[in-house]
Amino acid sequence: MADGDNTQIDREIQNLVNKLNERIGKLYQKRKVLENAKGSEIKALKKDRDEAWKLKSSLLNESGDTRQEIANVNNWLDQKTLLSGDDQDEGYNFSVLIVDDDLTVRDTNRRLMMSVETQKQLTMEFQEAKNGKEAVYLNLAGASYDLILMENHMPIMTGIQATQRLRKMGVKSQIVGISSESDQQAFIDAGLDNCIQKPLDIAKITTFLSDPNKRKRTDTSQA
Repeated sequence: MADGDNTQIDREIQNLVNKLNERIGKLYQKRKVLENAKGSEIKALKKDRDEAWKLKSSLLNESGDTRQEIANVNNWLDQKTLLSGDDQDEGYNFSVLIVDDDLTVRDTNRRLMMSVETQKQLTMEFQEAKNGKEAVYLNLAGASYDLILMENHMPIMTGIQATQRLRKMGVKSQIVGISSESDQQAFIDAGLDNCIQKPLDIAKITTFLSDPNKRKRTDTSQA
């Protein structure tokens, strides 16, 4: 009887160890996602710093068309001030998560959003995820977004799967799918607010970003 009890205890211990290992693995994955996201922000800061040094050097060297150099610097400063919100004492930062496995597409979508941002004099914050699983982990880790631009066809976790998971978690963000015409209905049924056919452009963005200030997060709780 004692041997049977010990065997049962050993099984329970092993089961718990397996569960803890699984949990540790998931936590490690979440940490990597957050580190990657933070890494993207650091790269953006370094890029801005390098651009600023380059513009400063062009002014001091006085090479070429001085008036054009001055105009370039003023335009750059105006854009960065608008993006960072440094000229606003109080304001609302409209946060956007761009989810796509293709770096070129993520960069393109960011630039398109920034063009609309400038036109509407908004202040946006951008973050990126390379697949649906990263998007889910970012929300599980406490991140919250006003808008999630979600590609469907991605490795590891598709946009449809990620959208279903996010809605089950109670995420209230506006989720806009970017997909081909053939799978739009399935994508919408997963819980999208809107589905845009590829390719994304400024005109399409304005259809779901007519007034971002009215689309502020009303519930950022995660289940």
